[in-house]
Amino acid sequence: MCKYRNINLDLLKVLACVGVVLLHTTMGGFKETGSWNLLTYLYYLGTYSIPLFFMVNGYLLLGKREITYSYILQKVKWILITVSSWTFIVWLFKRDFTENLIKKIVGSLIQKGYFFQFWFFGALILIYICLPILKKFLNSRRSYLYILSVLLVIGLIFELTNIVLQMPIQTYVIQTFRLWTWFFYYLLGGFIAQFDKDIIKNRFKKWMKVVVVLLFLISPLILFFLAKTTYHNFFAEYFYDILFVKVVNLGIFLTILTLTVNEKRSECIVSLSNQTMGVFIIHTYIMKVWEKLFGFSFVGSYLLFAIFTLSVSFIIVRMLMKIPYFNRIVKL
Repeated sequence: MCKYRNINLDLLKVLACVGVVLLHTTMGGFKETGSWNLLTYLYYLGTYSIPLFFMVNGYLLLGKREITYSYILQKVKWILITVSSWTFIVWLFKRDFTENLIKKIVGSLIQKGYFFQFWFFGALILIYICLPILKKFLNSRRSYLYILSVLLVIGLIFELTNIVLQMPIQTYVIQTFRLWTWFFYYLLGGFIAQFDKDIIKNRFKKWMKVVVVLLFLISPLILFFLAKTTYHNFFAEYFYDILFVKVVNLGIFLTILTLTVNEKRSECIVSLSNQTMGVFIIHTYIMKVWEKLFGFSFVGSYLLFAIFTLSVSFIIVRMLMKIPYFNRIVKL
């Protein structure tokens, strides 16, 4: 029997991938001056990318009837193989032989290795380890709501504390270990998976989609204002806990999930989706290529920087996917 593939989830992964690249390429165009411009707008549009990745993963795994430890160990094994392989490649290329390779691999999972973005894999491993036990408690929609409510309250406490202190207290916790946030988005994706897609389509009205799109488009203004006047920190990662971002993330997820995707575009979306993890892995080194070749001394450099990084990353990953071993370490 042919396994059904949800193209809408592939589209969400592609959009989230683009958002991650925007997060990493546009901040340099406004951080020093703290001014509002196109790059500021694009940067804060990328705020929703990491939560969407967790939601998609939660939707896929928690949508399964059963999650066994043998299945989870396989998932963890391939994450570790991927992280170890890429760390070894850079370690070898840089001839960093005085550095302990094992420490570099472990460090990558907690934002201290060659790939700072690998903290995502570290958080994912911690979530995976908990899933077989957690799945036993998540035996109804009501149980999802209970746990999500607790995590939502924790997020609100962080939000209120940040407002009172006029700074994000999450700075004291490495992203890998902000599990109250990642579990919320992961379980939110899993909760949505408990509903039939047709039921969601019927209940998620067109006017709701319009509201979501409007909130999404104006959200960079709101987030920039909060960053400058309240948080006194421009990094988007500190907004994942606020209620507004959680509501918009839910809206974006449901909007894309309920879209009717043109069959002619499905093949292209699937192809790009298969490359997203590879782009996530290599794009930071493509950024370094631009920095060495062109720099940022001319008008429009940061915008071209984002376009260059995104397009070249997809091209290189597409080529790597045709090489047998690399095909496995650019596609989890």
